[in-house]
Amino acid sequence: KQWYQRRVREAAGANNNIPVVNPRLRDEPRVLDNAPMMNYDPEFATTGMKHFDIIMKGVNMDGWRLSSFGLLERLSHIFHMSEIWAEAGKEYKKVKRRIGVDSNLCECVRDTESNGLAKYLQLTAFQIRYPGITSGNSEITDSYLGGFLDYHISYGLEERPDNIVKALMDFDFSGSDEELIADVIDQLVDHAAVEEEHDEEYEMAHSKEHWDWCVGKLKELMTPELIYDTAVFMHCQLNVE
Repeated sequence: KQWYQRRVREAAGANNNIPVVNPRLRDEPRVLDNAPMMNYDPEFATTGMKHFDIIMKGVNMDGWRLSSFGLLERLSHIFHMSEIWAEAGKEYKKVKRRIGVDSNLCECVRDTESNGLAKYLQLTAFQIRYPGITSGNSEITDSYLGGFLDYHISYGLEERPDNIVKALMDFDFSGSDEELIADVIDQLVDHAAVEEEHDEEYEMAHSKEHWDWCVGKLKELMTPELIYDTAVFMHCQLNVE
């Protein structure tokens, strides 16, 4: 992500045109128009320490980043995202030479309302804020009808057994969380798997096997398509003319 942060600073500073889920999960708006800077401590020399410092500073803050994840899950997430940004940075250089920022492709990429990205980010925000909200599991969703709840479950955002594209594109996300929670639960059910709390004692006793499984899952997500699409999006958004 350091490459991305440097590129953002060079291109547009705070106005970088990269929409992201608000890392302050209890604040509005749910989705920010511009990705906030990470504000790494410049006194740390290594990327690993910079990331660890960011996580530890926010670990006890209500609604900060992946609040339903444990400490190791948060660290795994930020390091995993760094891998994606590093790979996308390599692909970005190739994309920049091949695709013009005024091309039809970039025009399509920037139309986030029509291509579905704006809706997807709103959905993702709800799924991170309220893990399992679209699972169809009433034991979980009923608890959200009362508002924000820190409920520790791991929710696979990439696992969508039911296709909800049409329902998602038709959904109106204008409104507060409290106003929309019931409709999200009712209209955006994808029956994605919900994994209850981890058995930490088992994971500690089988740490190598568990970590091998985690690494396998992370690598599955880092497809060439994901890296390429990320690089194209960054190129088109960071170089708006």
